[in-house]
Formats: sequence, C-alpha cells, structure tokens
Amino acid sequence: MLKPPISWMGGKSQLRKHIIEIMPEHKCYVELFFGAGWVYFGKDKSKVEVINDIDKELINLFKMIKYHGPEIERLLEYEFTGRDIFEEYKNYTLEHLTEIHRAIRFLYLINNSFASKGNNFGYATSKVPNQKIFLTDYLYKIKERLSNTYVENLSFEKIIEKYDREETLFFADPPYFQTSGYGNEFGEKEHILLRDKLKQLKGKFILTINDHDFIRELYKDFNIEEVKVNYSVSRSLSARGEYAELIIKNY
Repeated sequence: MLKPPISWMGGKSQLRKHIIEIMPEHKCYVELFFGAGWVYFGKDKSKVEVINDIDKELINLFKMIKYHGPEIERLLEYEFTGRDIFEEYKNYTLEHLTEIHRAIRFLYLINNSFASKGNNFGYATSKVPNQKIFLTDYLYKIKERLSNTYVENLSFEKIIEKYDREETLFFADPPYFQTSGYGNEFGEKEHILLRDKLKQLKGKFILTINDHDFIRELYKDFNIEEVKVNYSVSRSLSARGEYAELIIKNY
C-alpha cells in the first residue's frame, strides 16, 4: 500500500483496508471526493480509474505529480521545513505562480501545517522536526500510480453523470455532516443531492460519513455499517477520541 503524498483532515487511513476488502468486482473505479486519496493509493489498480475533487489546488498537485514529477522532485530537493519559509509560501499570490510552483506551495503548506489545513505552521514538542519537507524519491511511485488515471476537477454530480455505468464503482468520502474544517461548503442541501444521485446509479457505491441521525435517515434504504475510528488531530484533548463512522453501500 502506498502512503499519499499529503495528509488530510478526515483521511481514510484507518478504514482503507476494510473499505478495499468490501469492494465488489468492477471495471471502472471513481473517487468523487479524492482528498488525500488513502483508499486509491491502497488498492490495486482497476482497469479504468478516475480521481476527482472540487479543490483546484489539490487536483493541480496531483496533475503536476503525474505529468511533471521529476521537475517537482528537483525543486523540492533543497527545500527545508521552517516557520519563516512556511509564512513565505503562505503569502504567495497564486496568480503569479506557475502550475508546478502552485503544486509545490500546496504540498509544502499541507505537509508543514497543524492538522494539514495549510493555515498555521505545525510543530511537535515530543520529537525533533524533520529538516526535509518530503522524501522526493517517493514521488516517482506516486507518479507511476497516477500514470493511467483520469484526474478531474468537477462537481460530484457531473462526475457521476460522466462515468456512471453498470460496471462502475464509486467511492464517496464527502465532507462530514455538520462539521467544520473543510474549505468548500457542503451542507444539508448538498448531502441530499449526493444521496439522490447515488440512489439513481446504474453502478455501485461505497460511501463513508460521520454517524448522525440525519445521515442514517437519509440512507435508510441502503446497507449501513457502523465502525469506530480514533481521531487525534486536535490540540484539544476533549476533541480527541473514538468516533462512530458509517460505511454505506448499495449492494
């Protein structure tokens, strides 16, 4: 299993093995909300694969790794971690950067920020910080994994319309219901639209979401499995601990 090049709040690192185990046979695999891509990087290749996210900077990163991996490696080779460098990258104007430099900026901010949000420089009091931002030789493996994958930057409904077939498996890991920390607004209306689109599928889907009465009611006609997940990304001890998550599927 590959580790994604970025960490991401809400990433499926703890659940991906189980999610992969319950996947049905399929020819086309589509991720509607790619994020860090824990499940994609952990599974074997499907005949056709599609990764999608509405976050332009995130998708730009994976496109640049796919098409310009060696150049990103070269530019990252002498980059070090530090608060001053972090603030410099944070204050860059995106319009003045090339797509490659936008990707490097995004990668640096995510991998050096608290909870991988890209806002505040991350630090730890229990270990010596890594001097290098990234093990660049690992990018080659990521580039190879992406080589035959379609990389999209569309809304989830457009991706469903584009790729829905009987032999397609959709994996949906949308922003959690009624939680903060995500860059794009995804409220009750969007969750209802997602349910409606998934309900009309010709293909199959697996959806992961936080446990909530609204979500359980929304997907009451589907198979719902409850699992426990530990989260420890908060500085607040009260926000850490074990949480219930739902795995929902239409098969």
